[in-house]
Amino acid sequence: MSEAVEVMVGGIKLNINTDDDPAKVKSAAAMVQAQFVQLKQSGAVIDSSKIMALIALNLADELLSQNTTNPELMQKMIATLDQAVAQAEGLANVSLR
Repeated sequence: MSEAVEVMVGGIKLNINTDDDPAKVKSAAAMVQAQFVQLKQSGAVIDSSKIMALIALNLADELLSQNTTNPELMQKMIATLDQAVAQAEGLANVSLR
């Protein structure tokens, strides 16, 4: 059964419907938020959407570096990353007022 989980990432509140453990979703959001803060504090002026894209690329690189030989697991990871990138792109197109 799908459950709604509210998280904050990059100053944006997200309501995520998931079948996963809500604590796992919150933990993932906290990991992304920590990377967001780290990149934001680097001193360079970077657009938030670009920061999210960099985070997605960093996470993808970490996953691919694990040399997973299970094709089903790899496909699941790729699908998850595709979904994260799509959400980041959607956030990049949101008008902030």
